[in-house]
Amino acid sequence: MSELKTAPTATTTGTIDTIKDKAATAAHATSDAAHDAAKRASEVAHDASQRAADTIEANPLAVLAGGLALGAVVGALLPRTAQETKALAPLGKKLSAAATAAATTARDVGKEQLAAALPSKDGAKEQLRSVFSNVVQAATDSGKSAIKG
Repeated sequence: MSELKTAPTATTTGTIDTIKDKAATAAHATSDAAHDAAKRASEVAHDASQRAADTIEANPLAVLAGGLALGAVVGALLPRTAQETKALAPLGKKLSAAATAAATTARDVGKEQLAAALPSKDGAKEQLRSVFSNVVQAATDSGKSAIKG
């Protein structure tokens, strides 16, 4: 078989050059767009880190409290291991006993203070007798003064 070889014509060469130019332009535009996107992402990340640093400097206690709260939430969501349960059981019992003792002591002290603040029955009766006696005596004295007077 004979192979047909043809020389490129000016039109074919021009078309190939046009395709090469368009491909190079598209590749350059894609490269520029990727570079711009990477630059914007870097700027956004830098701005976010700067805002975070400013927030930490302005409100370190708030950030600390937020971190502690987040840690507590994460800790509460994680399941307790058998080793943690074994290690923390004595502490839980000790804390429970201490809280019960504190509540009992507070109740007893409260009862004592309430009892001390309220007069006894006998003391209240005696105070009423004394007040009534003073009122009767004052009325008697006033009556005598009015008659004399």
